[in-house]
Amino acid sequence: MVKEYHYDELIRWPRGERAAVFLTFNFQGGEDVKPDKNGILNYEMWSQGEYGPHHAIYRIIRILKEENIKATFLTCGAIAERFPEAIKAILANGHVVEGHGFNHEIARYLPRDQEHEVMRKAIAMIEQRAGRRPYGWRSCTQSTNTIELLIEHGFVFNTNCFHEEYPFLWENNGKLLVELPRQPFGDGTLFGHRHGEYGNPHHGLETWKAYFDEMWEESAHKPKYIPFTMHPYIIGRPGRTLALRGIIQHMKKAGNIWFPTGIELSEWCLNNIFQAECNKQVPFLGNVVGNIVAMTKELGSNGIVGLIALGIVLWLFSKRQMS
Repeated sequence: MVKEYHYDELIRWPRGERAAVFLTFNFQGGEDVKPDKNGILNYEMWSQGEYGPHHAIYRIIRILKEENIKATFLTCGAIAERFPEAIKAILANGHVVEGHGFNHEIARYLPRDQEHEVMRKAIAMIEQRAGRRPYGWRSCTQSTNTIELLIEHGFVFNTNCFHEEYPFLWENNGKLLVELPRQPFGDGTLFGHRHGEYGNPHHGLETWKAYFDEMWEESAHKPKYIPFTMHPYIIGRPGRTLALRGIIQHMKKAGNIWFPTGIELSEWCLNNIFQAECNKQVPFLGNVVGNIVAMTKELGSNGIVGLIALGIVLWLFSKRQMS
């Protein structure tokens, strides 16, 4: 049974920063635009999505390089397959590629076995293109099976929920998954996902500034977590990048901000906050020493081999270090 644990009062950042800003880009193309019941594809809708991997991704990478900011690109497996040069460019500039479905599937409609297969395919393709499997995931609206499946597939973090303001922990049978929550006013809300006729970048920037400023004011009393969700095909259009660059510069001006990637953020929380606290509550980890001693006595001399093996397993579990 999946359980969740919250440690908001313990949240802190590595060097005492007032806030951690988690900057993410959902890297997709036209995968989610399907032919209608008559087999007709809405070319305009599909083509708007394709702008992301063809052009916008490179504009975004340039801006992030100029601002010296690292980001997390939650990438569809099909994008990794079709645009290997874009993946190379992301990695060459120090960013991280994680998972976002394969063809941008709407996960809440998928049976468990199909969602499992989507994850398997995305992991394999991203590992093939990036040289590293994804350890983070964002579904297009997750299902009731998503958390359990992510844990089964060895993911370190998920980033789907909107109902919390701080990272928290999922646990299932002693296995852990960090949740990095989102806020609902990303670029899709401000500019629309496929309709380019609305969304003033100056207005969008003011919205993001108001969001950041309120969180920043609150951080004087308690460290804050500030996530942003964007899409290359939306925010990467000429003119709209004014809002992207503007909010980055606004946050940097505030100072004392940590800009981690998803894996950096989740591993920090896991190794420095969550693991020790969860060990107090998860029965599997509650009496490790006593269980090992009893097992060794029962097994006799052969128990030493078992002790070593179990020790390695527990060490790997405690570290969960993914590179």
